[in-house]
Amino acid sequence: MANLPFTPATTRAVPLRAILVRLLGCAFVLLLSGGVAHAGPLADDRQVATVIQDYLQGSSYNRTEQLRRAFHPDARLYLSQGASGMREVGVEEYVGWFSKNPGQFNGRSGRLISVQVDGNIATAKAEILVGKDQARYVDLFLLKKLGDAWQVISKTATRFQAPAHGRQVLLVVSNVGTIPGTRLGAGNSFAELIHAYTAFRDAGYGVQFVSPEGGAVPLAYIDTRDPEHTARIYDGDFMWALANTRKPEDVNAVDYAALMYIGGSAAMYGVVDHPGLKVLAARIYEQQQGIVSAVCHGSAGLANLTLSDGTALVSGKRVTGYPDAFEDKQAPYYKALPFSLEQRLQERKGLFRYGARNTSHVEIDGRLITGMNWQSTRDVVKAILRQLDASGAPAAISPAATSQGASR
Repeated sequence: MANLPFTPATTRAVPLRAILVRLLGCAFVLLLSGGVAHAGPLADDRQVATVIQDYLQGSSYNRTEQLRRAFHPDARLYLSQGASGMREVGVEEYVGWFSKNPGQFNGRSGRLISVQVDGNIATAKAEILVGKDQARYVDLFLLKKLGDAWQVISKTATRFQAPAHGRQVLLVVSNVGTIPGTRLGAGNSFAELIHAYTAFRDAGYGVQFVSPEGGAVPLAYIDTRDPEHTARIYDGDFMWALANTRKPEDVNAVDYAALMYIGGSAAMYGVVDHPGLKVLAARIYEQQQGIVSAVCHGSAGLANLTLSDGTALVSGKRVTGYPDAFEDKQAPYYKALPFSLEQRLQERKGLFRYGARNTSHVEIDGRLITGMNWQSTRDVVKAILRQLDASGAPAAISPAATSQGASR
């Protein structure tokens, strides 16, 4: 995953023992409170995210200088030892664990889960998947703003058993909240989001959201009577991720096994012709031999997607999406659509198919997997997982992994 812009430190090192004692209590309160990040200015949120990305990239690719700059020199790391013990580690010892094979991917795939800023202190949470260890780590960070720079002053982690693949997937969403030229609202299908996210997470996959502009995305079709919906509404980590989606230029295709376009009315706008998203999808499909998928109106993301030889990805392939037969052609939303999804895919020589209304219908043509409607979302994910499980290869075509058994 590409780095976020780095903000260099401008302050000298100061002793942290006293700071840690006074701040750890505050950090635990912040972490337990959960919820969506709320307090800090955008600049501070961004800087904290940059620091954590330095940690994630540095520890995944054995980049010791990048890893070191995430930490204050006096930072302390409290890591698990044995079944119930704890080990205190300094920054230089920890960084030294990543000194072998500089620049090479070592099998650790990480993502930022959440950030919360309160004045000049912040907490952050990240997830690390280590396929060869069949492990999933959740890292918690305490950060302090010293002068103009944020640095990690303490870190701890916990480990969970996880599938051995250590893979990640991308869910593509739109930033458009109003249909262009109208006052009609638009949004990303909440049902499709939660069904895809939950199914991938239950299978042990890391999930990242990407949108044309990054940041917050609009949501649609939320049903508070549905317990699955309400569970995710109150899931602070999930909602933080939707409020802080990544831009395509901040995403590295090599880190992902599959890409899935989420539907909803917003999917028809902003995504279709976005150059960065098209390049990202094509690289995952061609260079990584990964899967490209879509559900419902998310299939619009396939409409103008071309491969390196200039041919449409859907050309000659079976594909589905929300068909014209089920659209309300007299409704204002339909009259404002930039194109007919069904017709556009057919124009690209896709073999468009669909099933009965309000039933799941999935088309699988090699590494192109599409679903007709929101009811198809889980079955699309199941089809993706079957292919990924059968392939047996990690998402990233990584150099020889280094032994980091002791690192967390």
